[in-house]
Amino acid sequence: MTDVLEPSAEEDRQSSGLIQSVVMAGQIIEALAAGQPMRLTALANHLGEPKARMHRHLSTLRHLGFVDQDAQTECYKLGLKLAHIGQSAMDQFDLRRLAEPYMLKLRDLTGQTVVLSIPASGDALVNAVCESPNLVTISVRLGYRLPAHASAQGRLTLAFSPLELQQRVLARKLQALTPRTITDAAKLRDRLALVREQLYDVSMDETLLGISAVAAPVLNFHNELIGTVAVVGTTQYVHEPVEPQQLLYLRGCAKAISLKLNSTAYEGLGVPNLREFIFD
Repeated sequence: MTDVLEPSAEEDRQSSGLIQSVVMAGQIIEALAAGQPMRLTALANHLGEPKARMHRHLSTLRHLGFVDQDAQTECYKLGLKLAHIGQSAMDQFDLRRLAEPYMLKLRDLTGQTVVLSIPASGDALVNAVCESPNLVTISVRLGYRLPAHASAQGRLTLAFSPLELQQRVLARKLQALTPRTITDAAKLRDRLALVREQLYDVSMDETLLGISAVAAPVLNFHNELIGTVAVVGTTQYVHEPVEPQQLLYLRGCAKAISLKLNSTAYEGLGVPNLREFIFD
């Protein structure tokens, strides 16, 4: 006798072996993580799903504690349970621990503060800092959010973010933090294209006058950005154009960390494997 699949079971089967309802749950979480809380209709339209089906997914995720709904606005947002899961994921894969020896070596080679940041909805969130040994040092606070449009780390993060998130950032008013902040959306769009091509960016006096940074992306085996490494200092020591040796060390550091994650992105740019960053 031939088994007959119920409609719900058919919905969950694909020739690739993926379970479609799990895929959809992941897409909902990613959509909510990428921007502001969203109402049912907006989420359904965004993911191309019927409202009734989207409501079933959201109800299940609410039951599990993965999403919450605001009683007044009816908007859905990520649930607190995901924060605990995220922390566990960070404990199991600690980018800071992986990057630390490379950051220390980069600090010693450049004599400047080195900062590791992770993506945060287009911006960059400071995750680790190795302060310079100089008498006067640049101190960057852990957890500080570097804006997508006004920092080298933020632009790198935004450049590797989904197109929809880029468009959302480009559509809003870009605040001038200093006279040198990029506030023109067209100029920022061109800069993002350049960043993806050259795999580094420079921010000079854009967030705070007198402070500059040059940053490069840390990429995984899909060549997706999981963090940025930046050399931060006064404009006397970090500036545009970047000193060639400083840029070589920075990209060599970012490439070495990325190679640990099986990324091949830097190979196409001819960035060498520097012996200073070979620890094995």
